[in-house]
Amino acid sequence: MGLFSLYRGRNIGKLAAVNALGKGPLKQRIDLVELVLKNGEKGVGLKVVAKSLLSYQVLPVSLSADQARELAHQILKAVDEE
Repeated sequence: MGLFSLYRGRNIGKLAAVNALGKGPLKQRIDLVELVLKNGEKGVGLKVVAKSLLSYQVLPVSLSADQARELAHQILKAVDEE
């Protein structure tokens, strides 16, 4: 999978993989990796993976620590609001 490690920063370890709700033969997941950014700060890499019978797509996303906190905050806000 080295071909798909297109993060801005150095990948220092995989933290988790979360499978998304699926429909039919399409399977999706989000991989979460710990990064060290070029300025030495910690960051987070998200890799959105979509697989089907004849297709494989990967979208790597690099976030700074502040951006990762904001994303986590927005996700929690979305699921906790009534």
